Amino acid sequence: MSTETQALKALMQAANIPTYRALSDKAGISRWQLRQLRSGNIQNMRLSTLTQLAIALGTSLPTLLQTFLPAAFPAVAFPAAANSSAAIPSAACSPAAQLQSDALQTLETWLVQWPTIAKRAQEKGDALPAAKILPFVRPVEILMQDWDIAPIATLDEQIPYDPQYHQLTKGMASPGDLVQVTHTGQTQAGKLLHRAKVKPIV
Repeated sequence: MSTETQALKALMQAANIPTYRALSDKAGISRWQLRQLRSGNIQNMRLSTLTQLAIALGTSLPTLLQTFLPAAFPAVAFPAAANSSAAIPSAACSPAAQLQSDALQTLETWLVQWPTIAKRAQEKGDALPAAKILPFVRPVEILMQDWDIAPIATLDEQIPYDPQYHQLTKGMASPGDLVQVTHTGQTQAGKLLHRAKVKPIV
């Protein structure tokens, strides 16, 4: 068993994911892409794929890279947007692009979780006063607007399922079936950052 396979199995066990197929389904990636990771070919994988994998495993993208690319991790330069056609580059980014990519790494968890947190905070009223929480993230929202980062869908919205932009959190759906949005997902200048998480309407 390769070192990469052992590391992946450890992450799967921590996330209570029993099989590679289950991980593939949860992350919305192919088992061929998982074989790439297990074979030590992480540098040939797209950042969008690695981001989806990190989310499914309940870890962060930097942590995933540190696990599978420890020697090269300090020198990895992330692109301004982890879009679906981007691969991990070997050349250094410009200072401005590096600054933006560093910030996106820091904000990764916020990008995935914040829309849900904000909505739930508003729903809970006095139990979790939104007025005390929302002002603290307004600068981040402004930063996202400046970088042309926009939500794919509105939380709790019912929309036709599009596997290119939506990731099922449970169950099954065919393209065009109505699903409900649980996490909004984001694009940057029209390029995919994080797919919106959705669930079937039953």
